Amino acid sequence: MFEFCTRRRLIIFIFALSFIILSIVLISQKFSISAIGFSSSRINDSKLVANSCSSTEQFDILTQCQKCTNFEKRYDPSCKLTGFKETLLCSTSQKQASRSCQIPFKIQKERFWIFEGCMFAITLISLLCVHLRQKTLDKQMVEKIKRQIGENSL
Repeated sequence: MFEFCTRRRLIIFIFALSFIILSIVLISQKFSISAIGFSSSRINDSKLVANSCSSTEQFDILTQCQKCTNFEKRYDPSCKLTGFKETLLCSTSQKQASRSCQIPFKIQKERFWIFEGCMFAITLISLLCVHLRQKTLDKQMVEKIKRQIGENSL
């Protein structure tokens, strides 16, 4: 098995795999750009509304989608669904209401790259450990062969 995986083949495989992953990421990003252009107020209002006037009246968005605090996550029903909320001002009743909104794309993208960076670091550490272990095993094998040759020559 290891004879088949020469260093050259392993490097070619890693580059090919990296190319495929980057292609998939770029293609998926290209197709997801059209979905990003929609405001969070247009995305599935029935799930994101938390008992507010926004379902029956016109409204203006006072604050854009922002992360809820730990206290709000526990006690504010609009924060329980996604952990993010936006504040609305209803036109007719002049009430302020909040509703749940989807996690902003910028944060999703940031989390994705943090995850990819962690996976890359783990890969490098694993590669280093395997390389060091292989060196240790090679040294042990050479010493064992030297001992066997030394015992046979006597």
